[in-house]
Amino acid sequence: MIAVAGLVVAMTAGPARAQSSSSFEAFIASTAAAHATSGADIDKQSYILDLYRGVKVDKTYVEDGNYFDCVRTETQPSLRGRAPATPPEATTMGKGTDDVPAGVVGASQVVHCAAGTIPMQRVTLERMAKFATVKDYLAKKPGGAATQAAHRYAYGAQNVTNYGGNSWINLWNPSGEFTLTQHWYTAYPTQGTQSVEGGWVHYPGKFGNNAVLFIFYTPDSYAHGCYNLECSGFVQTNTNWSLGGAWSSYSTYGGTQYGFQQQWKYYAGNWWLWLRGSGANLEPVGYYPGTLYGAGTMSSNATWSKFGGETCCASPWPQMGSGKLPSTGFGQAAYQNTIFYISSSASGGTGVWSSLTTSETHPACYKIAYTPASSGGSWGTYFYYGGPGGSC
Repeated sequence: MIAVAGLVVAMTAGPARAQSSSSFEAFIASTAAAHATSGADIDKQSYILDLYRGVKVDKTYVEDGNYFDCVRTETQPSLRGRAPATPPEATTMGKGTDDVPAGVVGASQVVHCAAGTIPMQRVTLERMAKFATVKDYLAKKPGGAATQAAHRYAYGAQNVTNYGGNSWINLWNPSGEFTLTQHWYTAYPTQGTQSVEGGWVHYPGKFGNNAVLFIFYTPDSYAHGCYNLECSGFVQTNTNWSLGGAWSSYSTYGGTQYGFQQQWKYYAGNWWLWLRGSGANLEPVGYYPGTLYGAGTMSSNATWSKFGGETCCASPWPQMGSGKLPSTGFGQAAYQNTIFYISSSASGGTGVWSSLTTSETHPACYKIAYTPASSGGSWGTYFYYGGPGGSC
């Protein structure tokens, strides 16, 4: 017998089954009743039942082929009855520099949850069946730890004590096994790499055929950590954003350019995420508690800020960004602009334009073209980046 979320369900004979249901209660019951024979399957089943321990759901909907449960905010795995923290004010760059870039439309998502709940993408045995172990499922890239070295980058970085940063991210839906655009804030204490990351990712093996909004963190060189709300870590406080959710529209070559603003900000012990898409203003979405990083540097600040693209895992390598090289320019190549870092942990404040050193790990496939704020006009610090992938 297994007890979970008030249910006591007998294990049934037969092969392990992983049926999703529009009913959250039926989903939990079928997961608890699945007959798991291997150690890895038992681990997956236990992981799901523990993740949803005490979670209360008001409504379930399907969007882009994935189930999302409207979870009562205080019952989410990272709170379990505790009160959420209070967000700071966002950091700006002053009048005019925080506007949506000219010729660009703020991207939107479809969310069906009411106030007091948050959308949580459902973790099912079906989704986990594509991965050998729980650890592989929670890993950032396909293949888990085995593929950590098998990746390609085009990015800009700055080694500076910071409390987060900001950029406007051009949104595309490229092809391939794994490709993302993000900005990430890192430190390298004795515990290994620590990071807080976010942007959009095209990862069909995990999220489906469309690029989705994502966040990720690791306290110890990717040995632990997870995407979105898939483990106890991120506390979501905003109903309007769907982590792991697809976007309503994507940029097209020579057509409408879509994007969204993302800001990370360390304040009062927490790494806060802010987003703006089709709305008029940045809004706080939630936070990673600094305690996730133990005694490491990221419990109080980061030492690097990085912006760019990343792909994985083997030839032919996937597209990065839009799949076009930076030289093709606006409407063809992907970009990030209004790039700055945050120099203080105080609420509000003014950012500092980033001064980036660029890196192209495999320029035969991917490049980056950087412009500093001194010559970036209304875009401030910005870059175009990406490429077609292939053999590199």
